[in-house]
Amino acid sequence: MMLFMINCYINMIYAFVYFGQLFMTLTPPHWCAAPNELFDSDLNLTLEQIKELTVPKDETTGKFAKCKMYQVNFTQVVGGNMSGPDPTWPNTTCINGWTYDFSLNYPTITSQLNWVCEEDWKPSLSQSLFFVGAFMASPVLGWASDRWGRLPIIVATNVMGGAAGVASAFTNSFVAFTSLRFLVGMTFDTHYTVVYILLLEYVSSEYRTIMANVPIMIFLTAGLCAMPWLALYLHDWSTFAIVIHALQFISLSFPWVVPESARWLLSKGRSKETVDIITRAAHMNKKSLTPELIRELEEFGNKQKNAKNTQATALDLLKTPVLRLRFHVLCVMWLVIILAYDGHVRNSEHIGSNVFVSFTLVGFVELPADFLTMVLVEKVGRRHTTSITLVLSGVACLVIAAIPETYTTSIMALAVTGRFLITMSINVGQQYPVEVLPTVARGTGAGLIHTLGNLTGFISPYVVYLSKIGHYLPYTILGLVSILGGSICVLLPETLNQILPDTLEDGETFFTGQGYCYNPCAGSRNEDGDRELEHHTYIDSTFQALISTAENTKRIPQEEEVRERVA
Repeated sequence: MMLFMINCYINMIYAFVYFGQLFMTLTPPHWCAAPNELFDSDLNLTLEQIKELTVPKDETTGKFAKCKMYQVNFTQVVGGNMSGPDPTWPNTTCINGWTYDFSLNYPTITSQLNWVCEEDWKPSLSQSLFFVGAFMASPVLGWASDRWGRLPIIVATNVMGGAAGVASAFTNSFVAFTSLRFLVGMTFDTHYTVVYILLLEYVSSEYRTIMANVPIMIFLTAGLCAMPWLALYLHDWSTFAIVIHALQFISLSFPWVVPESARWLLSKGRSKETVDIITRAAHMNKKSLTPELIRELEEFGNKQKNAKNTQATALDLLKTPVLRLRFHVLCVMWLVIILAYDGHVRNSEHIGSNVFVSFTLVGFVELPADFLTMVLVEKVGRRHTTSITLVLSGVACLVIAAIPETYTTSIMALAVTGRFLITMSINVGQQYPVEVLPTVARGTGAGLIHTLGNLTGFISPYVVYLSKIGHYLPYTILGLVSILGGSICVLLPETLNQILPDTLEDGETFFTGQGYCYNPCAGSRNEDGDRELEHHTYIDSTFQALISTAENTKRIPQEEEVRERVA
């Protein structure tokens, strides 16, 4: 229960840290500031009259220009009693700075440092460098979680990210802000991923879907929906940054309330600590451990202490053909999912007239999408859910690209649909590496996979930036990439109702004997010969895995283990 609560807390923090920078660098409505002489009280001009006089309008949309103003002698213009501006007047850049409208927005670092017009590339670059930090640090921190344990890395990444995030609130330059956000980026992915791994390493196969997705469904959704209104309520980007990152320091209490992964401890041969943790858990559940089970745990731990595969690295995942293929497909899957997911969320700024409402609607999609994910992965399986949702999300994007930009209602509906589908994809996608990769290389492998995902996270702000050329460009890219990624995902194994592999040998032999159309739920019905064949093939591969486990552990699997494997 404590691990479940920690996972709920981390999901909300993840929403704040991942997308919080979007609301720190939000660009408020702006236009060129007028010359000071127009504010002379003797002229008796209102702010709206000054804006009408000094800022040209776009001929197509009729909206005020953001980065241009008229280049005339305004004192002479006002003195000449002209009724309004002449559209033929020459234009110039915002030589007097900018005026920002905070009536429905608030001061951000973008307005504070004038990252607009010629410098509007700075928010996108700072966000991209955030992902560069994650790209560089995730494999190292993933390896560290396999080397020193899940719990120390969870605490360290939260404290480091929290400190850098709070410090970024006091910066007043692009270099300082971007450097500190780079440090936050180094930690944000690992502090979430390792908690996710820790939780699933304690959960049996029948509860993995619920335990993994309920925190996302409720708390990640709550974080996404609350974040824009929290920023608007605080009405200052610096205060917002301090609040969301100060929450990360709660992790300092984790060593006293969160157990280390018993599965990881056992893989390192630390059987005494494993027995202590499991004994406490059994006591809390009003159960007891038999002497035989304790002896088996100690014997297995002693064997693992000197075993070669306890020091597995990411390179070990590439040495055997089955693990190598699965690892490569997992990498491609995560690259595609992160690009599409991040692109959908960031592009919400360009959908509708109010970014706070648009982001809330897009965030709320998490709730029904997460619920439907929990249903489908138990009925259809992990593989087909991932593949189908990615392809359909891509189709939705291509339809958006094909319709005119003026059809805002249709675009909003299709964008929400695409976001709904890609949310389902990412929910299954983050569970997949934990179930496919063996314990001895799970943290390292997942860290490397997430590192490659952060590479597309670096690209996604620029994909969204292409909307300046045309609204169809980001959606065309996201659509084609999603369809390609969904097609490749059929190469992954189905892990529904399967136990987690522990050793490299397990990772190579588990989940074999499955065809591309294999459906674990269809096999139990035996309605035709093909399903019957799939069923027997699956049973045969399961018993082969049991035999392999018996040879590796030098003990006969218990009846409960056999039942769990073939259920």
